[in-house]
Amino acid sequence: MRPWLVLVIAGYAAILLASWSAVYPVNDYAGFIAGARGLLAGIDPYDARVWPTAFGTLGTQRPDTAVFGYPPWIALAFLPFAPLPLAVGSFIWSAGTLSLALLAVRSVTRRFSLGSPAWPLALAGLSWPAFLVFVQGQWTYLLLALACMTLLDLDAHRDLRAGAWWAIALLVKPQLFVVGSIALLAWVVVRRRWSVLVGGALLGVAAIVAGTLAAPGWIGPYLHDVVTARVVRSIQQPTLAGLAGDVAGPQLWPNVWAIGALALIAAALLAIRRSPPRQRGALAFAAFIAVSVATALYSWSYDQYLVVLAGVAAIGVSRQAGPPEARATIARTVALYWPVAIALFFSAYPRVHDTLAGLVPPLSLALLLTAAIRATRTSPTRALPY
Repeated sequence: MRPWLVLVIAGYAAILLASWSAVYPVNDYAGFIAGARGLLAGIDPYDARVWPTAFGTLGTQRPDTAVFGYPPWIALAFLPFAPLPLAVGSFIWSAGTLSLALLAVRSVTRRFSLGSPAWPLALAGLSWPAFLVFVQGQWTYLLLALACMTLLDLDAHRDLRAGAWWAIALLVKPQLFVVGSIALLAWVVVRRRWSVLVGGALLGVAAIVAGTLAAPGWIGPYLHDVVTARVVRSIQQPTLAGLAGDVAGPQLWPNVWAIGALALIAAALLAIRRSPPRQRGALAFAAFIAVSVATALYSWSYDQYLVVLAGVAAIGVSRQAGPPEARATIARTVALYWPVAIALFFSAYPRVHDTLAGLVPPLSLALLLTAAIRATRTSPTRALPY
């Protein structure tokens, strides 16, 4: 590894750890762990009479909802972390799920002949969305790993396992995978790969049953105090809905959102149609993940980590068009996931409104579409060294 690259990675890691150490007591991991600690302490996470003040006893994040902000299977999943000191558990969670994401992205790059894993790993480990996920202790490293493992197992015809991976992602953050789930269901029906649905259903039912046994009265309070509150915030999010709210206002935003969603789906289908056959599976998956994140009604900038898969696919596909186009795609990808993403994120401060960062997923799809079109127009002149 070149000395300058070692210095860059070391500098990034130092800034990342310093930022994380300043916020880990109140980041989102400190909210996830609250449900598990509540169960161990005998506190009902869905009792609105006690939950808003329980964080003081549990040593976790102050909740922004009257009850635990996730379904009970999330509390069960974090039980192994609950006894750990907050700093230790938070670091293990973020570093561990980042490692899974890096391994999964590397596997996708190799399986679908997307070239050297160097740039894909840089996107997965060093990009601005990656930075936000670590600092906030969020889920998105794990979600990207699950999405990649779904893709890999579908390609290998391990359908039961593929369905289980996708089900876990849906159980964690269903709003990020709505369009992707519809696309996957359509593909399963056309290909008659019914085992995907069986695997997903089995795992989903098991998780729901276990969660309901752990917290029998969770459904009503969760729907009333969590789901309703978050859907109301749709036009305040860095998503297509937020951008639609800026354009059309609080009354007409659903119309603009629907038009935008249809346009993104059309762009995804065009990208898939124009993609090289060997990379088509990875590109299709990346495209519909980008559309899903863009059209989610509740999402934040750290969730945009999922769309780095579009950058990975774009770089890999662009190699088909030869070295000049591949280098241009790398330059566009670097610009999008570093300076552009950072600028859009920090635009929220002067505007006191965090919607412009919602441009990142549509721009990721545009990046992917451009790479696919140019790859099928141009034949490579020589093999690329990266």
